[in-house]
Amino acid sequence: MVFYHGTTLSSARGIIENGFRPRGGAVWFTTNWNYAKNRAEQKARRKHGRPVVFKTELEVAELRAYLGNGKLHVHGSVIAIHERLSVQLLQSNFFELLACPAALAQWINSQLGLYTHNGVSRNHWGIVRLAHWMDNRMRSGTGNRIDRQEFFQKGRQWLPAFFDKIPFSPEGLPIQHFQNDTIAVRVLYTDTPEESTESPKADTRYIKAMTDISDENPKRRVRGLQFLEKTGTEELFDWCVLHLEDESVDVVCNALRIMTRCDEGYIAPILPYAESADKRIRAGALAALAKHDLDDAERWFERGLKDPAACVRMAVAKLLPTLNRIEYQDLFDIARYDPNPVVKRYTKKRQ
Repeated sequence: MVFYHGTTLSSARGIIENGFRPRGGAVWFTTNWNYAKNRAEQKARRKHGRPVVFKTELEVAELRAYLGNGKLHVHGSVIAIHERLSVQLLQSNFFELLACPAALAQWINSQLGLYTHNGVSRNHWGIVRLAHWMDNRMRSGTGNRIDRQEFFQKGRQWLPAFFDKIPFSPEGLPIQHFQNDTIAVRVLYTDTPEESTESPKADTRYIKAMTDISDENPKRRVRGLQFLEKTGTEELFDWCVLHLEDESVDVVCNALRIMTRCDEGYIAPILPYAESADKRIRAGALAALAKHDLDDAERWFERGLKDPAACVRMAVAKLLPTLNRIEYQDLFDIARYDPNPVVKRYTKKRQ
C-alpha cells in the first residue's frame, strides 16, 4: 500500500542519509497525500524551508510481524512506527535532493548496480565536491538552470571513474525537478539493533499512554490521549489524528478537543468530520478547523456559530477571545445575539 510522509527539503536530505528516526516517539505515515503535504507545509513554515513529501510502499502486516507488538500503531489512514527505518532512493530522483553527499552517492551506485561496499562512498572527494556545487546552486536560486548536460559534465570532471560507466547519455539522465514536491523512495527495515527510542528521561505518563492508546477499552484510549497531552509531546496532534477513525465516538471527540488545544495542526485530516451528523464530532471538528485553518478561519467560525446545535456553537464561540474584536466584528455580533447565554458570554471574554 502506498504511504506518504510530510517533511522539509533539509530534513529529507537527512532522512536519505540517516533513515527515518522516531524523534518524539514515532515516525508517521499516511495514505492521504493531502494530509502529508499539509503536514510538510506546516513544518516548512516553522523552519522557513521547502515542503516535500516522501512516497513509499509499506506492507502493514509484514511490518508488524518484523517489528513486533508495540512498535506499530495503525488507525485508518495513519500509522505510527516506533523504529528506525532506512531508505533507498528510486531511480527517478531530483537535483534538489541529490545536493547532499549521501543521496548523491546512493544515486550513482544505484545507476551502476553497485552497493555501499563496492561503490562510491559518500566521503569520496568528488562526491563531496559535486554535492557542494549543487547545493550552492540551490541556495543561490539558480538551481532551475542546472541542466542534464551540465550535471553530467561536472560528474565526469570530478568522478570520471563512475560517470564514464553510466550507461546512458546526459539527455537520458532520469533526473527531474520536483513533481508535486513528492520524492519516491523504498523503505528498508533496519537490520542493525537501534538504541531505544524512548528518552532516558521518559515521562512515566508517556509510557502509560503508549499502553493505554492501544487498549481495547475506549475509556483507556481516551485516558491515553489525555496522558499524552500532559507530557507535552511534540507529536500530540499526530497521535490525535491516529484516533480520528476510532470506533468509539468518545475517543474521536476527545481527540478533536485535544487537537483544538494544540499550538500547531494540519487541516486535511479534520475536514471530513466537519460534515458529521454527530453534533459532538462536528463541534470538535469545526473548532479545530477554526483554530488551525489560518487561511480560512473566518469561514469555520461563521459556520460553527450558525450551527443549529448549541454544543457546536459553544465549542466554536470558546475560541472567539483569540480573535481581534474589531477585525472580526461580524462574528462577535453573530454570537452576541445567540439564544444560548454561554455563547454570549464568550463575546465578553478577552485573552
